[in-house]
Amino acid sequence: MLPNNTAINASELNTIYNRFVDNYIVDAGTNMARVKWGSGGALRDGSGNVSKDAYATASEGMGYGMLVTAYGDDKTRFDKLFRFYRKALDDNNADLMPWLVWGNASPVTNQICYGIVGQNQTCFGAGGGGPATDGDIDIAMALFVAADKWDNPDIDYRAEAIHIVNELHDNWLHWCADDGGTWVVKPYQKSNFDPCKDEIDASYSIPAFFRYFAEVASVDSSVKNANDRWNSAARDLYSKLLDKQKAGPNGDKTFVPDWMKLDGSAVTGRSTNYGSDASRIPWRVTMDYAWYGTSESQNWTRRLINDLVNNSNNGDITDIKADISQSTGDSAGYNGRSFSGGFAVAAMLYNWYPDNANNYTEHWVDETLNGSLPWNIGANGYENANNDYYGMALSALYALTLTGNTYKPALN
Repeated sequence: MLPNNTAINASELNTIYNRFVDNYIVDAGTNMARVKWGSGGALRDGSGNVSKDAYATASEGMGYGMLVTAYGDDKTRFDKLFRFYRKALDDNNADLMPWLVWGNASPVTNQICYGIVGQNQTCFGAGGGGPATDGDIDIAMALFVAADKWDNPDIDYRAEAIHIVNELHDNWLHWCADDGGTWVVKPYQKSNFDPCKDEIDASYSIPAFFRYFAEVASVDSSVKNANDRWNSAARDLYSKLLDKQKAGPNGDKTFVPDWMKLDGSAVTGRSTNYGSDASRIPWRVTMDYAWYGTSESQNWTRRLINDLVNNSNNGDITDIKADISQSTGDSAGYNGRSFSGGFAVAAMLYNWYPDNANNYTEHWVDETLNGSLPWNIGANGYENANNDYYGMALSALYALTLTGNTYKPALN
């Protein structure tokens, strides 16, 4: 599945791919590599420590990096990334990776900061050393892709993937009994946290990957899928999470907040805007259509593009930028790689406006390579919002998807 014409060529794909892998995947010990937070190592501890080992790595970034290098057929980098992931598990006696670790794989538990000490520095608490499950879901899928592509006597890709899938199945797919029952992904662990009552992140539910895990379970009894749990979680993303969004000023319901309660209501202290977490949902949902042709995925992405048109200037969806308000439909006025690229991927399914996918893809590619989304380090040597791993890794994944490279791997 591609845009109607070739809106992104091989040279552009290679440039976007290489900007991520060359600037964000760095060596981290013997035969190991990690995805660092910023192209200048911008995330550091609160004391201003800027030694290389102090630069942080998110499990989410590792998931993206392993998907990118698996689909990019870069076995050397992939294996190095996996070894760092294993070190993070082994050193922390964990079944899933701590969501944020330093360059030596130790978990970040103290305050961490952007910027230069005393100059434009923003700090926040790391929230402890537990996992954020979206990263591990992506890592499991990347390992299945690797198992389909390569042999490695030192790493059993498939066995490693199955270990993660079974851990997620047993401890992180969570049943909420209200409203007829809903399977949600428990996003993190903290004392007395209950995703059914407290909050969920819809972007952690990845329907194509969940359906794939269920398919693998159907041919391999070592993969857990009790009562078809994986397929149920994929279906519930649409019927129980995305479809519960409250209509915005133009009747739109697709601008999902990053965090919400199970009934779709706001979480105290969290933004209700369509933010950076939610910005990857269009790509996740389009993958569901590309792999499984589901009507839910096609219908949701069509509604999304309609909602974008309704909130744009005279129907020009290239006018839509980042951080869309649920209450007004307005965007924040700045571009973000994860937002515009996600819309470009979703536009592939908007088939009654034939030029839309090509027009928006060309717009995103031009922005990414030449225009308003510069990839270089920002002023004063620290990262701006478009120059951390998040947008750059997703740009590579979007480009791979737009060129038909994110295929479904074989089941065994």
